[in-house]
Amino acid sequence: MPCGKEIALSNCETEDEKLAVKDMTIGKLEDMGILCRSGRDLAPTHAFSLMTDNHSRFAKIQCALFKGNDRDVFIDKKEFEGPIYEQLSDAFQFILKHINIGAEVNGLYSKDVYELPIKSIRELVANAVIHRSYLVESKIQISIFDDRIEVVSPGMLYGGMDIATMKTGRSKCRNQAIADIFQYMHIVEAWGTGIPRIIKSCKQYGLQEPVFEEFGDGIKVTVYRLHTSIASEQSNERTVEQANMQTRSQTSETQDKINAFLETVNDATSADIAKVIGLSQSRTRAILSKMADEIEIIGSTSNRRYKKKNSLL
Repeated sequence: MPCGKEIALSNCETEDEKLAVKDMTIGKLEDMGILCRSGRDLAPTHAFSLMTDNHSRFAKIQCALFKGNDRDVFIDKKEFEGPIYEQLSDAFQFILKHINIGAEVNGLYSKDVYELPIKSIRELVANAVIHRSYLVESKIQISIFDDRIEVVSPGMLYGGMDIATMKTGRSKCRNQAIADIFQYMHIVEAWGTGIPRIIKSCKQYGLQEPVFEEFGDGIKVTVYRLHTSIASEQSNERTVEQANMQTRSQTSETQDKINAFLETVNDATSADIAKVIGLSQSRTRAILSKMADEIEIIGSTSNRRYKKKNSLL
């Protein structure tokens, strides 16, 4: 598979996973159903075509961002073609571009946090690519609204499966070759486990359980978003609280440094203390004002000095 190993390595999260990625061989491609034998000759299967040049008219992903909660007004729309694994990546980036993102403070650093469990959203799109019917003359459609994301995949459930059974984690795969190569490339984990994981991760995010529906000749999955203002408010509340916790922790550490310094001297000015702890004099004085139980103030405002209470010096 062209670039298959490189893609697999780039999708690995740990060194152990990278070490487990083996070279792709002709024999493996045959076992997966990407290539087949015609007499003594090798021939590409339909899965090979979809993973490489892919000139299929309907094997594409359409993405759209709508204003509000209906399909009246487009804000952005794209149609992705080419190798299906590239379509998946492009569609996922389209979703990330159009969902809310906040900041989460962790110690001295902050990281971006999306409003939705993005690993599960990626797996949802991957499932649509893997399980769709490539005989149905329709394209995968991803629609983003203010209150939800809908992913529509052509083709009914395969092999007598139903929605209730699918949600338990059982699966029958219509396109086994695509599922196997996606698993090799670390695009998905073992197929069949994705749906329960998606449901669980949405619950952990405080979201309504996704809705799975069969309609017409396709499957629609709806993932509900938190209302924009609620998501923003919750993100801000988390950020403020984390920032406050960080400030309290840093203040406590600074007070410890001041106490340690004053243990070594008879007394000191705020300028002396500020130099030791590496803060401005105004910030230092603000911290000293909160240490009345530990610090004794000597002298007038213009000539104020500080010493440790009960100091032996």
